[in-house]
Amino acid sequence: MKKSLIALAVAGAFVAPVAMADSNVVVYGVANVSVDVTNTGSNTAGTPGFSSNKVSSNTSRLGLKGNEDLGNGLTAVWQVESLISIDGGSNGAAAAPTNGLATRNTFAGLNGGFGTVLLGRHDTPYKMATRSYDLFGDTIADNRAVMGGGLNTVTAAVPAPNRAPAGTLPTGAAASFDGRQTDVLAYVSPNLGGFTGIVAYVAGAEGQTLATQTKGSAWSLAGMYGNGPFSMNLAYEVHDLGTAPGTLGGGAAGFSLKESAWKLGAGYKADMFEVNAVYEKTKDNFGGVLAVLGVAPVNADLFGHHAYYLSGRVNVTANDAIKLAYGKAGNLAVVGIGGMSNTGAAQASVGYDHSFTKRTTLYALYTQLSNQANATYALGNAGIGNGNVFLNGAGSKPSAFSLGVKHSF
Repeated sequence: MKKSLIALAVAGAFVAPVAMADSNVVVYGVANVSVDVTNTGSNTAGTPGFSSNKVSSNTSRLGLKGNEDLGNGLTAVWQVESLISIDGGSNGAAAAPTNGLATRNTFAGLNGGFGTVLLGRHDTPYKMATRSYDLFGDTIADNRAVMGGGLNTVTAAVPAPNRAPAGTLPTGAAASFDGRQTDVLAYVSPNLGGFTGIVAYVAGAEGQTLATQTKGSAWSLAGMYGNGPFSMNLAYEVHDLGTAPGTLGGGAAGFSLKESAWKLGAGYKADMFEVNAVYEKTKDNFGGVLAVLGVAPVNADLFGHHAYYLSGRVNVTANDAIKLAYGKAGNLAVVGIGGMSNTGAAQASVGYDHSFTKRTTLYALYTQLSNQANATYALGNAGIGNGNVFLNGAGSKPSAFSLGVKHSF
């Protein structure tokens, strides 16, 4: 259950309290824990894979939120949401889950007839536009393994050389497009006949220490339409990479580096079934840095690629559902870099949900991510606390079986 302010505003459920005290506080959260049996799969070089098992906390979180009626149709709103690791918070990965106060969507803002304005840390509109179509979201089968640039994003705008891991090509973004950013100013329009517009400006991480450094920034936009069982959402996001440290850092001095993405998603949800589809296209101008070496044209697109995701659910009983999903990331552009074809990946997932109540679900799933010979997409996301699978190099085919329980409160 998504507890984001923007999600509430989009759903039209964001209203001022009636007959309440001056302010109120709501405690909410999600406890999502699973046991995962994983296999890294063999890689292109022939290095054999290995199996492992672990207990994972899949984006479990605890939050506080509230609002205050300011009169004249104006409401003050706030939220503080934190990631919690039910499994103990350590999985041995370099990108271990970040525990602590206000690590997730955290903000203050105003709501009225004009819409909603907020300031703080929040999911970007681009991310929110299609997250509801991921029927395996916040599990080890999450589609962000191949969508939004993939989990194994570039650690510098132009790797030195080809990081993640050394000697192989990174997946396709310097900063995740399906991300949660700090220093966000966002506006959500009122619901107009089923349509809601969202726009956000990201000031970038506050890591600038020298006048010669530039601070990264981003714009993210989404148009979301829902009417009855049908929905359709369109989103666009652009990153200006600065040279100062941060999530929008990693740029090279003397170059104006940018990356952008757009996507279109649609879904149909009936009593007995649900189907969804998302198409995404990314591009960048990172080749300008390599142009001075004579290996890429100025402003060449290096990591740009297309990706798509299909998902479906069939409700076999009032409390049981079968889920299927397939996602695919195409080859990276890598203009001017020879011998780097076969840089795509595909992910297939199948699952079964049993809902004891509206708040408690038992689930089982199996997922496999198949990298092409030069691809290094990763399965699972240690950053959200789930069972991250060790990346066994280019061409590996990691897989996982997961049995878990999710309770929302």
